[in-house]
Amino acid sequence: MKRSLALPVLYLLLGPVVAVAQPRKVDVPHKEQEIGSWLLTCAADPMTDTQVCRMRHRLWLAVPNDSDPGMAFEVQQRFDLLVPVVTVRHLSLGTALSGLLTLTATAQLRFDGNRMIELPCALEGASVLCVPGKADAGILAEQLPKARSVMVRFRAVGNLPLPVPDGPLALDLERTPEALDRYRIAGPASDGAQPWIGQDLTGVVDRLLRSLGASGTEPQAQTPQPR
Repeated sequence: MKRSLALPVLYLLLGPVVAVAQPRKVDVPHKEQEIGSWLLTCAADPMTDTQVCRMRHRLWLAVPNDSDPGMAFEVQQRFDLLVPVVTVRHLSLGTALSGLLTLTATAQLRFDGNRMIELPCALEGASVLCVPGKADAGILAEQLPKARSVMVRFRAVGNLPLPVPDGPLALDLERTPEALDRYRIAGPASDGAQPWIGQDLTGVVDRLLRSLGASGTEPQAQTPQPR
């Protein structure tokens, strides 16, 4: 009799445990090097074993917290060059959709006493990236290794749901040529050739929603317009 009651009792005890069991989150190990004023962080994609590396200034332009992502001064490979960019990564879906307003935003950079150059901002996946155009990429790629400091200012039309610094900020740059060399060897992350500036807004929304795992907008039938 006691044995016949043991199994039902065991099932009752294990039932709640099974009901709330969840898949394990895969921890992605990463390596981080500090080189002068720069942080070089590399991690391997657990699905493909491909190493992805990012290079950013060790000081944040806007420090991330529980409710807001951080704004960083990074280096990316664009047009086969290593160029400076301003990034806001890991946006929530609501913030990313509201961040479509960044199509009207720019970041401004000035290395040492050189002229100021504007970086148009756009959404790429769930990140806002402010990237130099092709005409300015070569100029900034040449100035970056030699620069001792950079001033950064973010400008936008209207209020954005992003951590926008108040006024220009200055960052000191140290051992940049060494950091760039290590970044080239490690393998820069590929973030595409250029931002989506100039694309149709509906196309931007669709691509953003797909990248965040949501369905995009359905194509609408076009009503013929009278000639």
